[in-house]
Amino acid sequence: MPIHSGGTGLPTVAAARRPRGPAVRPGRVFGLRHRIIVSLLAGVIGITATGAVTMAQELTLPAVTGTAAVGRTVLTLTDAGRPDPFATDGRARELAVWIWYPAVAGSSSTAAPYLPPTWADLANSAGIVSQDLHAVRTNAIADAPLEGKPPVVVLLPGLGQPVAAYSALAEDLASHGYAVVGINPTGSALVVFPDGHVAAPTALGGIDPALLSDIPGWYDAAARITDVWVADAAFVVGTLTASPPAIGALDFDQVAYLGHSMGGAASFEACRQDERCAAAVDLDGTLWTGVRHTGLAAPSLVLRHDQAGECDGFCEAANADFATVGASGDSQQLAIAGSQHMDFSDFGLLHGPGDTLLPVGPIDAERMMLITRDLVRSFLDAHLSGAPPGALAEAVARHPELG
Repeated sequence: MPIHSGGTGLPTVAAARRPRGPAVRPGRVFGLRHRIIVSLLAGVIGITATGAVTMAQELTLPAVTGTAAVGRTVLTLTDAGRPDPFATDGRARELAVWIWYPAVAGSSSTAAPYLPPTWADLANSAGIVSQDLHAVRTNAIADAPLEGKPPVVVLLPGLGQPVAAYSALAEDLASHGYAVVGINPTGSALVVFPDGHVAAPTALGGIDPALLSDIPGWYDAAARITDVWVADAAFVVGTLTASPPAIGALDFDQVAYLGHSMGGAASFEACRQDERCAAAVDLDGTLWTGVRHTGLAAPSLVLRHDQAGECDGFCEAANADFATVGASGDSQQLAIAGSQHMDFSDFGLLHGPGDTLLPVGPIDAERMMLITRDLVRSFLDAHLSGAPPGALAEAVARHPELG
């Protein structure tokens, strides 16, 4: 899992599926350094798009598999007592928080955009993938009334990515009764706030690719960023517990943490530090902080990309750390055959034939999303919703790609 940037039916994508480009031929394995560099490059903007041929193509995210309608709301939270560690002017740390949640059915009809127009414009201009983000349709309704008081899953993205890049997973969890509280990492990604102001990535919020030749130096830099994200998560959880969002109160008695790449590292560390943590999920993220030495008391799930026998110094360090996590408690660790690092986000669904920059694998994107949704939901159900302990094992058995 050495990227450091940072069952019955298969859900379908409304637009015709575009085949993978030549950079993702079956059996091809991306080199570690290539994957890190392109992840950092893409991270300057996040999931982005351009391309004259396909820019107007409409695409709908996979249909949700739960019974609840899905709402989405966006808010700004400012930690007035904490100067932004990624800024140089002493400003307070400001976060754009997206929440997907079970909504009252039939109460609203305004679809939530994949990204707000300004954000989509900026993302489209970077030219990383060929899908116009204005033309991506979600399953969520903007600011619909909240149904009940759902348990909370805190979502942390990969380095450089907005939480919108995990909409397909977040929507599905919301349809099964969870409130997914996504935190956009100001300074580590392009962020557009609800009032329209833009926060660009900063040097302090990223990692110098020159550290690829210095594994300890890379770990130190990644740990510094991860610690800021963990503090962000603690602030958001504490704030929304004390002052519920406008949609209504969420259930913070038990919290799960879910993240991809660096967000996966942050999810494990946040869980380690939060006594309310009931479970943590790491989607292909290497560990940098104290949790790599201590493991977790709470149950954990690690989903890794297909290493295909490739393992360098970063990978060896990661494997040792996950062995420690596995030995310390209830930890399930699985790899998905045919996957690569960015397949754990929406990127696989948005990827077109000319998009050769970011690492996606030969696995079908819809199939990958089906597997990821099923495993994450089954794991969370067992630890937050009282599902039978065998729910995850049953999900694993449904998917021969797991190993």
